[in-house]
Amino acid sequence: MRAKRQPAGRALHAAIHGLMMVIIAAPVLPRWWLVIPLVTLLHYGVDGMKSEHGPERGPASLFAFLFDQAAHMGILALGVLAAGLPLGREVTAGSPALTGALYYAVPYVAATFGGAILVYQVATAFGTRPHPIELLGQPLRAAGIAERALTLTVILFLAPVWWWVGGVTTAVQLGANHRQRGRWLESLAGLILAVVLGLLFR
Repeated sequence: MRAKRQPAGRALHAAIHGLMMVIIAAPVLPRWWLVIPLVTLLHYGVDGMKSEHGPERGPASLFAFLFDQAAHMGILALGVLAAGLPLGREVTAGSPALTGALYYAVPYVAATFGGAILVYQVATAFGTRPHPIELLGQPLRAAGIAERALTLTVILFLAPVWWWVGGVTTAVQLGANHRQRGRWLESLAGLILAVVLGLLFR
């Protein structure tokens, strides 16, 4: 995160995003050779604005993070429109199995790895623990990934009558931290993200 405050660090971060988009999106994205470099440059610009003007502490830092992510999603949406991708029909990537795998990869990556960043941002914004960075290390990160993955899997693939199973680990966390109400915000943020993604991709 600190590296993104420097132009070279932001450039490397944006270049990695661009390379991943080439690998994943180029086979299905018309005019990818024009759209992906443009999206990469805009990604660099958004990260630059956040690093120069974003607050460091307090609840405002969480809103700055969420606005940053919304801006990135908006840029990707504009990139898809600029590419001329037909939005009126389903986009496929080779075989149906590969299409399905890529489809479900989106919520899993967002809930597990993206969710870790969200929980860290919540802890930083509301001071739920003295050293929020510990949430991004082992074993707390692994535990959070497993918790959100379970919730997402239950919502995606089980009947609604079984959805309560996805909240069991969160309920255990809330009980274990009943004297540290600030930690509830961490658990609830991860749970809400997993549930929303599950409902969107179900």
